[in-house]
Amino acid sequence: MPGRWTHSFEEDHDGITVYRRDDFAFPPARGRRGVEFRPDGTWVDWVIGRGDAPEARPAGRWDATGRITRDPGHEPAAGRIVTAEPDRLEIIWN
Repeated sequence: MPGRWTHSFEEDHDGITVYRRDDFAFPPARGRRGVEFRPDGTWVDWVIGRGDAPEARPAGRWDATGRITRDPGHEPAAGRIVTAEPDRLEIIWN
């Protein structure tokens, strides 16, 4: 599960945000957000920066149970991984 994941907004459903690995064949878009889960338990929020290029912003912590927390001042405050497959990640943000 650690690694960088890109938001596949076309697949979002029922309040669940869907992410795919960076090498997924995404349809064209003007920029995509993403997340990167690091082995040390931290994670990075990849936002759309200048010129639609991804820009990394440290965001919080995650653990093996699927719990995701954000650093104070970030919204949404937390999330939970509901599905983790080799090529697909689904998160509910609250």
